[in-house]
Amino acid sequence: MAKLGCGSMTAFLLVLLILVALGSNEAVGYYFTHCEDRELMDCLMREVEADEAEEGDVVATGVYEYKGNAVTVTMTIPLGGGGVTGVVSGTCEGSFKGNYGDGALTGSMSGVCAPFFINIPASATFVGSVNKSAKTVPVTFTGRGGGITHEGAMVLTYP
Repeated sequence: MAKLGCGSMTAFLLVLLILVALGSNEAVGYYFTHCEDRELMDCLMREVEADEAEEGDVVATGVYEYKGNAVTVTMTIPLGGGGVTGVVSGTCEGSFKGNYGDGALTGSMSGVCAPFFINIPASATFVGSVNKSAKTVPVTFTGRGGGITHEGAMVLTYP
């Protein structure tokens, strides 16, 4: 390395710095997407396993678009009541937890949004209901991230 010179060494260090920055950005994105309550190293060193839907659960999906950015929401809802789980993918990546009972659906989401290829921590709270006859799940939400708050509504459907 001593004979490479200053220019080559600077280029090598610059490429190394860029790779470290990109890796750090992905690690932060993974952490906020999959590990809202666990420590960073514990989360990054373990594989996240998806919960399988139990009998009586439905999987509702929907797409929400805002200013040219789209997210797909997939929610597993126990029609008999209980814990709701799900994921958000697309411009924003994350997971959410909630509860369904007495016709009301509530919960929160944590993750990241990357509208400009940089992961920005984001969160949201939502409320809704389940229309069993129409097989729809109308939801209203308030999302926060990067100093911006956005309120919206969407309808998820299930087969």
